[in-house]
Amino acid sequence: MLQVNELIANMMSGELPYTIDAKGRMSFPQRFREIIGDRFILTRGVDRQLTARSEENWNSLVMRIYAMPEGRNKERLKHQYIKSAAVVETDKLGRILVPQALREYASLIKDVYVVGAMDTAEIWDKATYEAFTQSIEPEELYSALEALG
Repeated sequence: MLQVNELIANMMSGELPYTIDAKGRMSFPQRFREIIGDRFILTRGVDRQLTARSEENWNSLVMRIYAMPEGRNKERLKHQYIKSAAVVETDKLGRILVPQALREYASLIKDVYVVGAMDTAEIWDKATYEAFTQSIEPEELYSALEALG
């Protein structure tokens, strides 16, 4: 298990506004690249966002899905994450090219947020992200905090 200081040092956090151009290129935060690398996996997220994972994190997820018993849950996870996954690499300007299918899934047209979510980063359409964050009720947060113990 990771030590607390190591965990915090390798954690992505923050909400950073960016733009994506018509060709699907966008800058990706340097501080996140320092954690997940200049080459990483981009795939669908659960809430119409994209999720960026280091290759190590991605391989761990793939192995956990692979080890699941055959059935509906495994098929859904394969459909959501595996089938849509793409390897992306930053160029010399720190930009990535988001594949068209992933841009369409997350409705990425111009204004986006790159959000640190501990061991992953998320790319959200700005309006979708703002609506999502505003939809979280205080009771849900209280319940989640109680689950922490």
